Amino acid sequence: VHNGPLAGLVAVCAGSDIMHPLGALATGLVAGALFVWAFTLTQNRLKIDDVLGVWPLHGLCGAWGGLAAGIFGMQQLGGWGGVNFTVQLIGTLLGVAIAVVGGVVIYGLLKKLFGIRMTQEEEYDGADLSIHKISATAED
Repeated sequence: VHNGPLAGLVAVCAGSDIMHPLGALATGLVAGALFVWAFTLTQNRLKIDDVLGVWPLHGLCGAWGGLAAGIFGMQQLGGWGGVNFTVQLIGTLLGVAIAVVGGVVIYGLLKKLFGIRMTQEEEYDGADLSIHKISATAED
């Protein structure tokens, strides 16, 4: 309920200064639908533990917003102009590449130096109890 509108806000930020309000609305609607689809795919099909939906929300919807700025920022579609879709595409792809390379390097180092997996028992108990030594519920 909350992440759909947030996805729209994340996406529209890239071009909020150059888009026509209807272009911003279209960008937000696509981002909301994109988030719901990607979050469901990530959780149910790919079995990736991204409970808050950080990748679909900020990564995927942010990338869509970068591309949407190049589309809905054009004067032909009511935007202010001064934007080029090809440049937006290149910038978005570079941003994704930097994030992927940075993630692989950082998590690779963490995995090699400290390990990033909990034991099966710790996973069952949950990170709150295993790592932080606190309960996630008031009863405990």
